[in-house]
Amino acid sequence: MCCSPDNANVRPQKTQFVDPWLVNPPWQNYSSMVRETSDAANAESEVERRHHMTSALYFGIAALEAFLNQKFRAFFIQKQSEEEVMKALRYTSLMDKVKKWPKQLHSSEMAITPAVHDTIAEFNDLRASLTHAKTRGHDVYATLEQANPELVLDTIAQFIVRFHEADQSRYPYWIFGWNYLNPNPTGYEIILLNDQQFVCSLSSLGVRIPSGHGWEEDWKNKTMKSFNGYIQIRDHLQSVKHCEPKHTEFPLQPKLCQRWWAKEHHRSCGAVLRAPSQKNAV
Repeated sequence: MCCSPDNANVRPQKTQFVDPWLVNPPWQNYSSMVRETSDAANAESEVERRHHMTSALYFGIAALEAFLNQKFRAFFIQKQSEEEVMKALRYTSLMDKVKKWPKQLHSSEMAITPAVHDTIAEFNDLRASLTHAKTRGHDVYATLEQANPELVLDTIAQFIVRFHEADQSRYPYWIFGWNYLNPNPTGYEIILLNDQQFVCSLSSLGVRIPSGHGWEEDWKNKTMKSFNGYIQIRDHLQSVKHCEPKHTEFPLQPKLCQRWWAKEHHRSCGAVLRAPSQKNAV
């Protein structure tokens, strides 16, 4: 086959593999924070707890800033140059992003209390003190030992949900800390799916969701756009003693998993193939 002059020097480009874990920095950092807060709460020694609490603070602040940066870029990229956007992302302090950017990005006021802003500032200051140690260290670690891992998680989650509530957009399902465990022949990974799949998973976990034309969308718009809806789902998921039920007919189907990072948990979760007699086992 003859090549035209324009195509003679064209070479096929090698497809570059992109790790699915890296496609969404807010999700990546938030999920890591969830894991570290859980490990901190279950730590068996102070050294182990300090390690996981430090990591939880790193990932929590990173998740919050990545979330705000993502929203800022999406809003302003059509109005400002790339250089202007990057300058704002790079040189605006975290607390200015937290306090000022929501007012720029949507017209409705965020229903967030000054106490939440203060808590974020305290966590950010503690993270900075741990990263750029300037004291003898005893005072910093004394503060770290008093830090509550659940408060770190709840504070970051509340801010993100309140942001979506003011924006009248749906908050992401991963805000609950659960992820879809995706089994494959060699192991497991977590993947991002859509909120429609999340609704199906919630239904299998006992959440009553109306079915029928338009009803599911109405439920999502009512429940996944409000802080009260978030609290309802969060409390339900906290009361559930198992992950999304598995089916032997679909051994490679992703399933919503609470302890998605624990390898020992993978043996009993994530659509693992089971014998017929164990079909309904959870």
